[in-house]
Amino acid sequence: MTPSPRREFFAYHPRQWRLMLALAAAGSLILTAWAMASAVRSAAPLEFARAGLSFGLVLAMLTVHHKLRPKPMWGVRVTPVSLTVSRPTTGTIEIPWSAVKDIRRSGAKRETVILFVGEDKRVMVTAHLFPSREEFEALASAIDEQRPTQVHDA
Repeated sequence: MTPSPRREFFAYHPRQWRLMLALAAAGSLILTAWAMASAVRSAAPLEFARAGLSFGLVLAMLTVHHKLRPKPMWGVRVTPVSLTVSRPTTGTIEIPWSAVKDIRRSGAKRETVILFVGEDKRVMVTAHLFPSREEFEALASAIDEQRPTQVHDA
């Protein structure tokens, strides 16, 4: 039996979050329609404001839903030289392994990998951005395999 080849790219695809955002946007759209119907009936400025705020909530949820869609090369790339992490809102950052001071797992279910870079910077990669828990665990093991050995001075 041959071992499976090591992957170096782990794509983001937060299905659960996108589904929850779509359902919440649909619910907010229903509330917007209800508030707008009430505003038209009463013609009160406060009712129109409530409808506008509700519609703003719908737009905010759909914007985040759109930002979290799967895109080509959107994820984490683990290579022997560096780690490239795509951020949902700010683009990608490349971290050379020589800059990584420490790597830890955090959370009640160990659902976050925290990379400590330099003296005061940290990069967090969370499990909710991946399609499954198994995909996240494969990423975490790939990071552990590429992790530089730490030198401890006495």
